[in-house]
Amino acid sequence: MMGVVAGLALPARARAGDATAWLNPPTIWKATGTGLTLRAETGSDFWRKTLVNDAIIDSGHLFYRKVAGDFVSTVTVDADYAGDADQTGLMVRADAANWMKTGVEWLHGRLNSATVFTRDGSDGSVSPLPGWTGPIRLRVSRRGPILACAYARPGEAFVDVRLGPLAMGETVQLGLTACAPFGKPFVARFSGWTVETPQAS
Repeated sequence: MMGVVAGLALPARARAGDATAWLNPPTIWKATGTGLTLRAETGSDFWRKTLVNDAIIDSGHLFYRKVAGDFVSTVTVDADYAGDADQTGLMVRADAANWMKTGVEWLHGRLNSATVFTRDGSDGSVSPLPGWTGPIRLRVSRRGPILACAYARPGEAFVDVRLGPLAMGETVQLGLTACAPFGKPFVARFSGWTVETPQAS
C-alpha cells in the first residue's frame, strides 16, 4: 500500500520556481517525477448548485500548480474505477465558483468522456467511450478566457470534446483531480503530466 509522501512533483517542462500543492489531499498518495498515484476517498467531488438541492460540493482531490497565462497541459490517466461517477482528469480552477474539470467518468460499468464547466453553477457533458479500457490521454489548452478540452487513446490523435469561456485571472490553479462521489475509494494513476506554453498561431 502507498504511504503518505511529503515530496511534490513538477510536471515536465514546468517553469522554474513553480511548485505544486494540494486542495483536499487524499489520505494515501505518492508523487514522483511527472507521475502521481492516489486513492480517491468516498464522498470526494467537485459540483456546484445544479441538482442535489443546490448543494455546493468542493471536497474533490486536486494536485495543482499555479500557472500564469496561456498553456497546453497533457496527462495520461488510468484508474481502478468501480463506482458510478468515479472520475479522473485535469482541472482548471480560478476560484471556488469558477472552474472546469475534464476527463474520464465511470458510469453504468463503462468509461465516458466527461467535462464540467462551473460558472457559479455547474453544467456537465458526458459522451460514452464504448469498448475503451486502460489509459487515456487528456489535454486542456488555454487561450485568454477560452478553455479547450480533448482526449485520445495513447498513440492516437486527440479528439476535441469541449470548448468554452471561463472567468479567469492571469493566474489559475491547474492540476490533476480524482473523485469518488458515491462509491468506495479507488486508486487513480496519472503519468507524463506536462505544462507548456502554446506556439503562436
